[in-house]
Amino acid sequence: MFARLDRTVERLCIWIAVAGGLGLLAATILTCISILMKLVRRAMEAVDWTPDALAWLRPILGEEELVQYSVALALFAALPYVMYAKGHITVDLFKSKFGPRLNRLLDLLGDLTLAVIAYLLFTRQWTLLFSPARRNDLPWMTEALSGNWVEILDRLKDRPESQILGIKLWPTYLMAELLTGLFFLVAVFCVVRSARALVRGA
Repeated sequence: MFARLDRTVERLCIWIAVAGGLGLLAATILTCISILMKLVRRAMEAVDWTPDALAWLRPILGEEELVQYSVALALFAALPYVMYAKGHITVDLFKSKFGPRLNRLLDLLGDLTLAVIAYLLFTRQWTLLFSPARRNDLPWMTEALSGNWVEILDRLKDRPESQILGIKLWPTYLMAELLTGLFFLVAVFCVVRSARALVRGA
C-alpha cells in the first residue's frame, strides 16, 4: 500500500517538475527570440533601412514579465520533486561518523523543518490570493459561504495587474498556491516516509 502511494507521489512530482521545466524552456526561447529581434532591429537602424513591412521586427513587448512568470512557474513546480527526491543542499561533514539510526532521525528532523516551511509558504500565498482589497471588505470565505459570487468576481477584476502587459496577477498567485499546496502535501508525505524508515530501521 505505502509502496503504491510512494510511486504515485513520485510520478506526480515528476510530471509537475517537467511542466515547470517546459516553462523554463519557453522563457529561454522567448529571451533568445527577443534578443535576436533586438539585434536585427538595431542593425537595420544602423544602416538606416527600416521598411514598413518589417515594422513588427522589434523586441517582444513585456518579455521581462513573461520570463519572470515562466521562471516562477519552474521554481514552484520544482519544489515538490526536490522535496520528494531529497535534492536539497546538505552539509554532511559528520554524516559518516553517525550511525544509521541517528542519520535517519536527522532526515526526519530535516523533513519536519521543510514541512513547516512549506506550510508557511502555503499560508502566505493564501494571504496574497484572498486578502481583501479594502479594509471594509468582508473576508473571501464569508462572501463564498453567502454565495455572493458577483462580489468575488468584482474583487478578482480589481486585483493588481502587471505593469507592461496588464496581466491580472491573481491567476499567478493561484498557480503558486496550488503548487505550494502540493509542496506541503509532499513534505508531509516525506515526514511520514522518514518516520516509517526510522521506526522500521530501513
